[in-house]
Amino acid sequence: MEVISHLTEKAKRDYMLVQRALHQGDQLAYAELLNNYRESLYYMMLKMTGNATDAEDLTIEAFGKAFKNLSSYTTDYAFSTWLFKIGANNCI
Repeated sequence: MEVISHLTEKAKRDYMLVQRALHQGDQLAYAELLNNYRESLYYMMLKMTGNATDAEDLTIEAFGKAFKNLSSYTTDYAFSTWLFKIGANNCI
């Protein structure tokens, strides 16, 4: 895959999960993306809000927005960078 040859192993893994989710509707791929980043995104939201309930809600919202717009993800950035930007913008 020439498109992803410049990516790290983690970024390649995420790219393949995104492709499986988009083109095969693979629910396990969505679940794996969520499991890979939920905790770290939650702690970022917690740091930004100082409130555990708000952080949990914002984490779920960020994943919802990311998954809804998954087709707009490109390998210009790591999936985690893209997801965390969505989360930060949503929090603000």
